[in-house]
Amino acid sequence: MQQTVNLQWAQNASLGGVFRYHWKVMGKAIAWVLLIFLAAQIVSLVLPMVFDIQFTFTGVYADLSVTLFAACVFSVIAAHQSTRFLLRFGTPRWSVWLGNLLSLFAGMVAFLLGTLLLSMLAGGLTLGLANVMPRKYVFQQFFGELQGSTLYAQSLWAALANLPTYILYTLEWTCLFYLLGCCLRRNRSLTLFIIIGVPMLLMILTLVPAVRQAATIVHNADERQMLLLGVQWIKVLTDIARFVQNEWQTIQLAAAVISLPLSYLCMRNTQQP
Repeated sequence: MQQTVNLQWAQNASLGGVFRYHWKVMGKAIAWVLLIFLAAQIVSLVLPMVFDIQFTFTGVYADLSVTLFAACVFSVIAAHQSTRFLLRFGTPRWSVWLGNLLSLFAGMVAFLLGTLLLSMLAGGLTLGLANVMPRKYVFQQFFGELQGSTLYAQSLWAALANLPTYILYTLEWTCLFYLLGCCLRRNRSLTLFIIIGVPMLLMILTLVPAVRQAATIVHNADERQMLLLGVQWIKVLTDIARFVQNEWQTIQLAAAVISLPLSYLCMRNTQQP
């Protein structure tokens, strides 16, 4: 009975159609991006065979930075074009919101895993070519002494060990980027002002009194006060850096959780085309 109710709910919510849409649109785009990365990697491996250059591979890794950039782009697209297209057919807003998020989660995790697989493939090819042409293909750490198969095995193990953390970061930032996309669609000017203007305003309000105090101390040429002010600023910056280092993961997780209901509240009043 419960399975029948869940199936009817999914059908009424049109979640299957939302997922199929994202599979065709987002899945195709992600596949093309990964193919472009693969082609670029192949070109990089072929160039040393043609020209007198050296190709250096430093280890296997999952590219989190590129994945987060892709998450930002695809989240904004999902909040704009995808939402507008799906609402055109009378799809419930709750289904569009949930389908967008789940599709983004799946797509970005797949993208992250794709970068890891491409890195593993490039590392394996480099390792094989380094045995044939060691002068042109180098498999070595930037900061370390590991080389060859030892470096490949250790870097692969490290990449797999870091993968759960990277996946969590990807999901958290996808939530935040989707909220950003919903806010940009709702009110672009206000969103840009909050993102850019408010931090700048707070920074100015914080720095202006400090700059004035420093100018007064320098004008009076009081070396003792100048030294004390410098120590105070070093302490403040150190405390901020320590707080960010110790609490950033908690702040990031809390922000991602809070962004989920906010993104729905931001898009639920979207008018259907």
